[in-house]
Amino acid sequence: MTTKRFPLAIALSCLVILSFAELSAGQGSSKALAYKGQRIKIYFYHDPGEYIDLSPATRVIRTAAPARSALQALLAGPTAAEKKQGFDSLVDASMFSIGSLSIRNGVARVNFVTRRWFGWAGDLAAVRFKKAVELTLKQFSNVTSVIVSLNGDANFDDEG
Repeated sequence: MTTKRFPLAIALSCLVILSFAELSAGQGSSKALAYKGQRIKIYFYHDPGEYIDLSPATRVIRTAAPARSALQALLAGPTAAEKKQGFDSLVDASMFSIGSLSIRNGVARVNFVTRRWFGWAGDLAAVRFKKAVELTLKQFSNVTSVIVSLNGDANFDDEG
């Protein structure tokens, strides 16, 4: 039986060495970077805030898609520790999800979708939400402008 295990052990050792060699040569580096921690800011309601009562909460994420992860964190709302520091949600996370997100030529386009929508709670709620999305996304070097829509409507915060 030991003679059957010996070739298997050699084959596994070769795979480990080849995988290490690929990472060392820079191949597969995107996978390696995906697990490296990155500090990001998520903008939540906070009174007083830096901009229309919005302030950043800093978190560390490990992902190859930081913009999507940042928006998912925004929708999920502040952690218990962040709530103790005075941060509050902008929307009910159970009502919104990311329908689409694309970043091309510096323009981030995000469409949030909802099935159960009862409207915004307050005059500035829609404006705050859009601004929080914009601030959260503009921290990434590949984003210079942001277009936010809700169920396909980019003017969801217009009155009238």
